[in-house]
Amino acid sequence: KNFCEKEASVNMRSNHGLTATLIALSLTVAGCAEVQRASEDIARQSGNPRLAGAIHGVGNVVGSLFPIGYEEESSIGQAMALQVVARYGGVVDQPELVRYVNLVGRAVANTSDRPDIPYRVAILEHESINAFAAPAGYIFVTRGLLKQVRNEAELAAVLGHEIAHVSQKHILDVIQRSKRLAGVTEAGLSYATSNPAAFKTVIDGAVKKLLDEGLDQDKETEADTIGEVFATRVGYDAEAYVNLLTRLRDLKGDDRALFKTHPNFSARIEAVQKTIQSKHLVATGVLLPERFARM
Repeated sequence: KNFCEKEASVNMRSNHGLTATLIALSLTVAGCAEVQRASEDIARQSGNPRLAGAIHGVGNVVGSLFPIGYEEESSIGQAMALQVVARYGGVVDQPELVRYVNLVGRAVANTSDRPDIPYRVAILEHESINAFAAPAGYIFVTRGLLKQVRNEAELAAVLGHEIAHVSQKHILDVIQRSKRLAGVTEAGLSYATSNPAAFKTVIDGAVKKLLDEGLDQDKETEADTIGEVFATRVGYDAEAYVNLLTRLRDLKGDDRALFKTHPNFSARIEAVQKTIQSKHLVATGVLLPERFARM
């Protein structure tokens, strides 16, 4: 509570109260009451009544605040981040690990096409192998995915993929093109962020696309190839992402049905390899497995 009463912002070096901060940030956007109630329900359904209570408690502090001045993307990203945390049962409470992942994320983000916005990386307390990105720089990786990563270069490639989703504004594009949200987007997102019911419609649709349906193949391929470039700009080995994708293919198989709209792993590997060749990216040998294992 004390943490949440401070300025509602998180930078990449923050290592305490990340769950509470995400909740507080998300509840201060327009439509927060509706998003709060939905997120409480999701948290209870995931078997985490403690998280549901935390969401409810923070909501009581900021309950009916509808501040103005937030950029539309930031408002959407904050509210989506809350729902991701609620559905996946909260975030890992290991400050040094979270700080380390954020430092790697910031290094990659600084080489991206949008280095001027804040990026926040949270580790979801979930054993599935997955990662997500919400608008305005909210990045999530699951504990299950981290267990499959072998070195810092592979971690940088994963984060590069998610940062590319943000830099290319993939979710915002989905929102703007969604026929189901046409009535909202025709009036403009500024209308949605000032109208609780419309705002909740936007967030529900975006979260469904992100978590349940998945982004389109071309967006996933674009994130793979652009994220590969971002990570190699830092100096990480260009082959690291190929190694990770190959290992995940061996683990999960290559059945496209498993990935909904995602291209299969073989197609993703091929796209990344083509990018390495066409962009003349270098296998620098910078993998840093010891540092990754230590952290």
